Amino acid sequence: MQINTFKHRIYKIFCTVLIATLISPAMACTTFRVQSKDGAWVVGRSMELALDLESNVMLVPRQFQLTAMLPGMKPGMTWTTKYGFLGINTFNLNVATDGMNEAGLSAHALYIPGFYEYQAFPQDGKNVIANTDLVNWILSQFETVDEVREALSKITVFGLDVPKIGTQPLHWAIRDAKGGSIVIEYVKGQLTIHDNPISVLTNSPNFDWHMTNLRNHINLTNINIDDLKLGATTLKPIGQGSGLLGLPGDYTPPSRFLRTTALSFAATPPATAKGAANLAFHILNAVDIPIGAVAEKVTGKNGAKDNIIYEQTQWATVYDLNNKVAYFRTYGNMNIRQIDLSKVDFKSKTMQYVPMSRDMSAEDLTPAAKG
Repeated sequence: MQINTFKHRIYKIFCTVLIATLISPAMACTTFRVQSKDGAWVVGRSMELALDLESNVMLVPRQFQLTAMLPGMKPGMTWTTKYGFLGINTFNLNVATDGMNEAGLSAHALYIPGFYEYQAFPQDGKNVIANTDLVNWILSQFETVDEVREALSKITVFGLDVPKIGTQPLHWAIRDAKGGSIVIEYVKGQLTIHDNPISVLTNSPNFDWHMTNLRNHINLTNINIDDLKLGATTLKPIGQGSGLLGLPGDYTPPSRFLRTTALSFAATPPATAKGAANLAFHILNAVDIPIGAVAEKVTGKNGAKDNIIYEQTQWATVYDLNNKVAYFRTYGNMNIRQIDLSKVDFKSKTMQYVPMSRDMSAEDLTPAAKG
């Protein structure tokens, strides 16, 4: 009875999540990394979708048992967490799409529709992880990207296929507090691990295509261009930012990849990790999607009218990998909130949850009325 209840609950939640992704534009996620002068690595990430994901922070303790899903929504491989971690979930499902562990390892799942093919499910069914469970497994088990790289060769990652709904197309950005940065992709059924020296990732196409595409824009610079002399006439730039003239401002994955790379490398390194976190939120502003800016027509079925849905930035996270501080904000509440992992009780026997308020909050500085 417990297994049937577990299966029914997970099936119902996954149906909700995956139906939502099918009726919505593909998530326009962006992630990048900056470093402060004191050596701290700070990672930023935005999550976009045309439906409220109802995400909250989940805190998973050490020595806690997690379970992977098998085809047919059956419980599969179990493992015990070595590291406690913070994860951002969706629809109250205890599966992280984004997070950082107490060792300073971060993991981010991003959409890559049309450019993925997971590994085939093995006949013996051993050592397998569903694509949706990969972030949980990585954050709970490892400290560095090198450990992740080695362990991935020993497991099979398959695409969890919910009947009549489908499989989520994902690739992953993994980073550690020592400066390691990799991208995990499954192409033509094979594991592909890319070193990511610029530590930027968006969505489709594959990571190596984005790196090649950067070569089309190597003329861009943060330094304003010089005056142009045409005989006796001198033409001056029309204003500030002329070196980045031509930097794309749309929300497509290649444009966000290029824009984020330009900003994260042009920005002056802050003195401290806290300054780097502040910088990361400023860079995230450049990919923030207000409701209405990205729209998609959904064709009505069975005579129903067509519908327009709007993608939006659900939430943004910034992780200080060296000091183990997680920051976040939401679309509705732009106030930055933080969770210090060094203060979290990861010896707890149960998972803890922190709500991500979506209600606008503003500090009232109105002077008090005087008689």
